[in-house]
Amino acid sequence: MRKRVFLKLLIICTIIAISCNKDDDNKDDQGCVKEENFFEAQFDGDIIEPYYNQGGGFGLYTLYLQRCSPDDNTWLITVRTEDDLSLYITVLDIVSTGIYSTTTGNPNHLAIDCAEVTSLFIQDEATNSYTFISSSNGTIEITEYDSGYGILVGTFTCELVSTTDPSIKKTITGDFNLNKSTLDNTKRPCWL
Repeated sequence: MRKRVFLKLLIICTIIAISCNKDDDNKDDQGCVKEENFFEAQFDGDIIEPYYNQGGGFGLYTLYLQRCSPDDNTWLITVRTEDDLSLYITVLDIVSTGIYSTTTGNPNHLAIDCAEVTSLFIQDEATNSYTFISSSNGTIEITEYDSGYGILVGTFTCELVSTTDPSIKKTITGDFNLNKSTLDNTKRPCWL
């Protein structure tokens, strides 16, 4: 009797194991790729990218794009990682595609607000302090821009300076494809 129950349990577990796969939703067949509302950066040998934070029955995609009032052509991109780092990028006065130079970030700037200059900040969320801020040695290239729909596509590279030791400088590079009209932080992107 025990052998029979064990055998049935083994067969059920085997069927469950082989029937589940990572692509149960046929995402590859649906063409699910990172084409819109994604962000990725490389910094100090690590990848900085948003994730889908889920808990308590709720979920949140940690990529944000907002206009900076009162100037609708100034944008703030915010990314929070699983490692409790946040990256803030403010780009001022975007009027068309082109290259926008970064400026030295103000270490006293409040992260949740738009910066007063085109700049980048990396914040350690555990200590609520900046670890790196932008120098004037960097560019953000906007390759596609539509103010009406909130479309912002581009790449960036910037030298960041340590806030604890200004002699430490590291480069960050990345790309983004954002559409404010379709960015829904409550939904998990299909590629995650």
